[in-house]
Amino acid sequence: MSSASNPKNVSIIGIGRLGICFALVCAKKGLNVVGVDVNPSYVDSINNKTYTSNEPSVNEYLRDVTTLKATTNIDQAIEHSNLIFILVATPSSGTEHHYDHSVLGNVLLSLNARKVENKHIIIGCTVIPGYIAKVGRFLIKDTVNCTLSYNPEFIAQGDIINGQLKPDMVLIGEGNVEAGSEIQRVYEVICDNKPIFQRMSPESAEICKLGVNCFCTMKLSFSNLIGDIADRTPNANKLTICKAIGSDSRVGAKYIIPGYGFGGPCFPRDNRALGGYAKTVGVNPLLFNATDDYNSLHTDYQLAERQALKKDVHVFTGVAYKDKTKVPIIEESQKLKIAVGLAKSGSKVIIRDYADIIREVQKEWGHIFTYEVLPEDFKY
Repeated sequence: MSSASNPKNVSIIGIGRLGICFALVCAKKGLNVVGVDVNPSYVDSINNKTYTSNEPSVNEYLRDVTTLKATTNIDQAIEHSNLIFILVATPSSGTEHHYDHSVLGNVLLSLNARKVENKHIIIGCTVIPGYIAKVGRFLIKDTVNCTLSYNPEFIAQGDIINGQLKPDMVLIGEGNVEAGSEIQRVYEVICDNKPIFQRMSPESAEICKLGVNCFCTMKLSFSNLIGDIADRTPNANKLTICKAIGSDSRVGAKYIIPGYGFGGPCFPRDNRALGGYAKTVGVNPLLFNATDDYNSLHTDYQLAERQALKKDVHVFTGVAYKDKTKVPIIEESQKLKIAVGLAKSGSKVIIRDYADIIREVQKEWGHIFTYEVLPEDFKY
């Protein structure tokens, strides 16, 4: 048996925030992993175990695993396994494609230039529907007997490893049946639970990935709409109302809780991306538009309520894109938008948070806030 055909071997191209977690989970479960990154110092820090992360469990897993090797050499990954997962960043692009596929495209072109043979290539990063059919397969057209599959994960920053260990569902847009079975085999090894495997065409999986997130955002906006109605109704309690709604099995309790609007690097852009794609195939994405519009309107309501208090000082504890996280991501944080609005209207605003999160706020907003750093052992 060649090294590449060893069923315990897995290669991962892109071991950033998401990829390193997947690599560590695979290694922790006994798979032999080669992970590729372009940054030599980052690769060294993984191999000599000096890398540290604020993502839960990463530091502990890195300390314990013995079957993960990081490298800057993509050829080592190609030689190591016939299963090549690609987990590079596809950030928001601001274009009609919604995601920046340039790094992903470079990886596919690199594999194509090497005319790799007998590989299952698996895209795990988010792409716009139609990418695999219109772009991905074209970029690997000179490879030999290779498949291209789509296997995005449903995880949240600040809970990545736990999400990978215990997914509700594993989505596999299989390049062919063999590729789908090989991907499923990996998850059967690494998952602590027994997730539902949903196998379908890559085209279906591209829509499904965004569809799940769009449904979550719709539930969040709906909850906040109900909450805003309740807040303006005497003797109504938004928390008890939403708890009751969520107890109906047709609805489900997840994401049915009023609070701040949704933000972060995934939910807003995925909602807009599927809406944008819908327009290209002649469908008016009314629900997606309404979800996004009400998310903004709800934040406006919350800002107005704060302003009506006429307080001289407003204190915000925890301004990352979601509550109770140490992960320094403030992208589209609705709580932070309210804080900015108050500061711009002349109020003194104090941001109390962990040092890494405060640093991100300072880089974007500078001196408009007063900052207080929380100790690392602080619990929200």
